[in-house]
Amino acid sequence: MPRLAFYAPLKSPRHPVPSGDRTLARLLLRGLRLAGWQVELASSLRSYDGVGDPRQQQRLKARAERRAAALIAAYRARPPEERPQAWFTYHLYHKAPDWIGPAVCRALGIPYLLCEASHAPQQEGGLWQDNLSDCVAAIRQAARIFIVNPRDEPGLATILANPLRVLRRLPPFIDTTTLARRRPRGELAREAGLDPARPWLISVAMLRPGDKMASYRLMAACYRRLLAEGRHLHWLIVGDGAAAAEL
Repeated sequence: MPRLAFYAPLKSPRHPVPSGDRTLARLLLRGLRLAGWQVELASSLRSYDGVGDPRQQQRLKARAERRAAALIAAYRARPPEERPQAWFTYHLYHKAPDWIGPAVCRALGIPYLLCEASHAPQQEGGLWQDNLSDCVAAIRQAARIFIVNPRDEPGLATILANPLRVLRRLPPFIDTTTLARRRPRGELAREAGLDPARPWLISVAMLRPGDKMASYRLMAACYRRLLAEGRHLHWLIVGDGAAAAEL
């Protein structure tokens, strides 16, 4: 069974705070294992800097370089058959670069694989300039880049020598095992105190301040307008987070 090193610089699949990034990282891990890879989590180091602090970015980069050196030494100490045959990084962009994977791949001579990478040229000369440069170098090193969001493709193509060889689209997917038992609508209605005869609107997202909360305010305004027009609907909100009480 081939071995694969997995890394998510934005948020580790073991991070305690739930989010879409963590969920997708976990689904990718499961998918890779189902595909026949023996996957190991290479590091849980989070490289994310959301405020644009160059000093913090340099501190994170130094930590990542130390981690890369330790991994290289540890992998080289293993028998060749127990070393990773490839490296897979999920979600790389200027606020969360990968400073570990490219170094390990160069040292071991293994392919560097990316999923959901993006390029933001508008950040050139900005607060994440150094991060952006490192992301561009990592993107150019990649043997394959799996695209989750089609909007990322044009930006990636502009900095790759051979986009057709490197870029691959990854269609959306979910874990269907949770859908194995379909519950009758009436049973759910009784449990949640809903009218099964009314249409149900369902939203699923983190309940966080900022953009998420702004989106919920827009949805609430639409919902109130529908009710005012005499459209009797139930709005079901699935999620949790720091803004739950406010919502």
